[in-house]
Amino acid sequence: MDLKNWILDGRICWAILLAFGMLTLFPPGSNAALVESRLAEPSVSAERDGQIETIRQALETEIVSQRLADYGLSGEEIEAKLHTLSDEQLHQLASLSEDLAAGGVLGAVIAVLVIVLLVIVILKISDRQIVVR
Repeated sequence: MDLKNWILDGRICWAILLAFGMLTLFPPGSNAALVESRLAEPSVSAERDGQIETIRQALETEIVSQRLADYGLSGEEIEAKLHTLSDEQLHQLASLSEDLAAGGVLGAVIAVLVIVLLVIVILKISDRQIVVR
């Protein structure tokens, strides 16, 4: 049996066909999706900048800045971490910060929540821990 006849042998062809057929029945899983570009829409960037500005205004209040200083976070560290927050985290902090500006009892409660949430997010991002003894 020469090489040409061996390659075209029916048994080998059927074995290869069966192998490829089995492989096509169980394709590997893959996930794909279109991702929207942040640079495509200037409104996304403007909205993000507006949320950061709202959070900055809340951080300038005496209560919030004092509480963050008590946890050992400087203004430069906080400013650096603001730009690394995800859009969801920024939106949540900005919405709580807007309520903080309203004042009153509800404002005090929201201020405490904003402080706690901001401290937790910043500590998680900077890989620090609070140890209570």
